Amino acid sequence: MNKKRLQRLGVVCMAAAMVLTTVSFPRVAKAEGDTSTQANEATSNELEKGKVLVQVKPSVLQGNAISNSQQNPAQGNDGLASWAFDEDAHWWHSRWTGTKDSSEDTISSTVRPWIGSGFGQEILLKKVTYKGRTDKASAPDANNSIRKYLLYYADMKGSTAAPDSSDWILVKSGHFTDSAEAQEIVLDQAVKATHFKLVGVNTNNWKNGDTEWTGSGSGSAGDGSTCAQNIKVYAEDTLNLTVTAPVDGQTLTDVKNEAVEETVATVKDTSENPIDTSAAIMNDDGTFGGQIANVDDSKLNALTGTKPFMIRMKVKLNSAATKDHILINRGGEPYQIAYGKDSTASRIKFQMRDTNGNWHETKVCVTDKIGQEIDILALYTGSTMGLWVNGERCNDYSSHYTSPNSSYTMKTGTANALKIGEADSNASIKSMQVVKDIGTISNTADYNTVVIPAFNQGNRLLDLRVVEGMTDHQYTLTSQWVNADGTQNYSAVVTATPKNSLKFTADSMPQTLKVNVDGTNIKDVSVTNSSVDENGVLTITYDFEKMFIGGSLRMDHGNTYDQTSMRYGYDFTLPDGATFVGCEWYYGTAENALVNTLQPKETKYITNPDSKGANVYRSNIVFTNLGSANYENNVYARVLVKYTLNGKSYSKMGSSIDTRTVKAVAESIRDSKDASEKQKIYANGILGTISK
Repeated sequence: MNKKRLQRLGVVCMAAAMVLTTVSFPRVAKAEGDTSTQANEATSNELEKGKVLVQVKPSVLQGNAISNSQQNPAQGNDGLASWAFDEDAHWWHSRWTGTKDSSEDTISSTVRPWIGSGFGQEILLKKVTYKGRTDKASAPDANNSIRKYLLYYADMKGSTAAPDSSDWILVKSGHFTDSAEAQEIVLDQAVKATHFKLVGVNTNNWKNGDTEWTGSGSGSAGDGSTCAQNIKVYAEDTLNLTVTAPVDGQTLTDVKNEAVEETVATVKDTSENPIDTSAAIMNDDGTFGGQIANVDDSKLNALTGTKPFMIRMKVKLNSAATKDHILINRGGEPYQIAYGKDSTASRIKFQMRDTNGNWHETKVCVTDKIGQEIDILALYTGSTMGLWVNGERCNDYSSHYTSPNSSYTMKTGTANALKIGEADSNASIKSMQVVKDIGTISNTADYNTVVIPAFNQGNRLLDLRVVEGMTDHQYTLTSQWVNADGTQNYSAVVTATPKNSLKFTADSMPQTLKVNVDGTNIKDVSVTNSSVDENGVLTITYDFEKMFIGGSLRMDHGNTYDQTSMRYGYDFTLPDGATFVGCEWYYGTAENALVNTLQPKETKYITNPDSKGANVYRSNIVFTNLGSANYENNVYARVLVKYTLNGKSYSKMGSSIDTRTVKAVAESIRDSKDASEKQKIYANGILGTISK
C-alpha cells in the first residue's frame, strides 16, 4: 500500500466499534516505518528522580545575617554581613579598619572570619553558592575572596534561636577557584538545618599555611580579611508526583505526591570515624540517655600525656544528683565528667588522674539549675584543669578541688572502654564534643574571648548529637483537573506553594513526573509544562489529549489471511516552536495491564494528514504477524508524545486506552462505502478465517 492509502484506511476505521473483552494476545509491535521490534518494557536512565531545590529568600538571609567580623561602618563597597545576601555591587567584608564591636572576634590566622545566616525555619540544606568580590578578579595579590572554606550548619529547636559554638556542625570543606563567577557547595546528603555559616580559612591572596592552596598570586599579600557577595542557599525536597491517567468510565483521581519518609530521631557521632551510638536511648525532650559503652573509641587515643583538649556538652539535669553519675568516662579513668553530689550540693565534676595515680578534680555547683539544660565546658591545658557551666563558675569554685592547678601528666587510657551516660543517671545528654588542637591556653583565660574561640578552632574527635529528619514537605501542594474545551482533553494541574522563608525558582522546575498509565503500571515521563510566578509558587501541568484516530489493517501478507498486521493511528499537535522527538507506546492484552513498552529509535511521522493543518502530526503503531486465532482478541495501547522546546524535554499522553480487534477493524472495512474493492476483498478474507 502507498502512504495515502494507509492514511485513508486509518480514517475509514475510526468508526470501528471498541470491544472491551480481555483475552491473550501476542506481544509483537513496531512503529510505522520502524524496522525494529521492541516488546519488553524499557525506561530512560536520564530521568530525574523526584528531587527539587527550593531557595531561601534573599530577604530572609539579609534579615538574619550573622558574622564574627564585619566592616561597620562600611568603607566603600566593603560592609555589613547583610551585604553578602543581596545583588547590589557591594559585599560583606571582615573588619580591616575601625573599632571592633564587642560581639566581633579578633581575626587571626587561627580565628577566621565567617559569614552566615538563619533560615527562619527548618530546611533540608543542600546547596550554598558563593561569589567573591568582582572588582579585583584580575588582580590576584589584591583579591581576598575566600579560597579554602569550611561550611557549618546548626539545627536549633527554635528556628530563631541563635546558635552557640557547640551547635555548629562541620558538613563540608574544600577550595573555591579564583573565578569571579558564583561557585557551588553541594552536599552529598542534605541535612536538616536552621542556620549556616561559611568560614574563610584563607583567601586568594593569603594561603595561611595551606599546602593545597593554588592561588595565582604570591599567597602572602593578604592580611587575612575576606569577603562574600550574593550568597544563595537552597533546600532540597522531594517533589515526586504521580498522575493517574484518565480511563473511560472511571473518575479522575487527585495527583499524588511522595510523602516525606518519617525518620526517628537518633544519636549520631558526626565527626570523622564515628563511634557506634546504637545503644543510646532517645528521650521525648530531644535528649538521650542509656549508656554508650564497649565501642571502638581508638580515635580518642590522640588525647594522651600533656595533649590539651576540651570537652563540651549540653546536659539536662532532670533531678538532683544522688551519686556521681557518669556523663563521659575514658577507660582507666584518665578523665571523667560526672553529675555528682557533695553533701547536699549537686555539682558538675571534672576529674582527671595522673601517671602517679593521683586524682585531680574541679567542680561547679548546679543546685540552682535542677530541671534546666546546662552548657558544660571542661578544659585540660596539658598540665592544669578548668571547668565552666553556662560560661561561669560558682562562688566556691576554688575551694572544691584537689590541686587542679598543679602540673601533671594525664594517665594513659584503655582502648574500647569509653562510657557515655548511665542507665540510671539523673541527667540526660543533648550533645557532646571532644576537641583537640586548641593551641596554648590557660585555665584562667577569659571564657568568651579566649576559651570559646579556641574551642571553635579545634578539631572535633567526637561530636555526639541528636539528629532528626524532616516530618513534612517544605511546601504545600494542591491539584485539580482542567477540561476547558469540554472534549476528551484533560490537564492535571499541580500547584506547589513553598512555606514561609522559601521560594521556588526557574531552576526548581521539575523536568519529570510519574504517570500511572493503566491503574497499575507507572512510567517516568517529562512534564507538559512547569512555571514559577513572581511569588515563587510552582505550577506543573500534564496534558492528556484525544489522539487516537482508529485502527486499520496492513496487507503485508498478500492473499494469505491466517496472519495480518493491525495499525493504530494517532494525530496530535505540538506547541509553537517545539521539535518532535518521537512517540512511545504502552500496550498489552488487558486494559489494566499495559506491561509492554515500545520505544522506537526513530518514530516515522507525517504532517498535515488529510489536510488537517501543517501543525498536525500523524504517527502509527503496528502489531505485526497476528495469527487468526487472535483475530477476536483485543489489544490495548496508550500513546506518549515527546518533544523539546527551548532546550527542554516535554511530553503529553493520549487521554484514553485505545483498543480494537482484527475482526472489528475488518468488519468496518467490509461495511465502509469508502473502502476500495481490493480492501473489501482483503477484509472478507480475514473474516472468512474466523468463521472456519
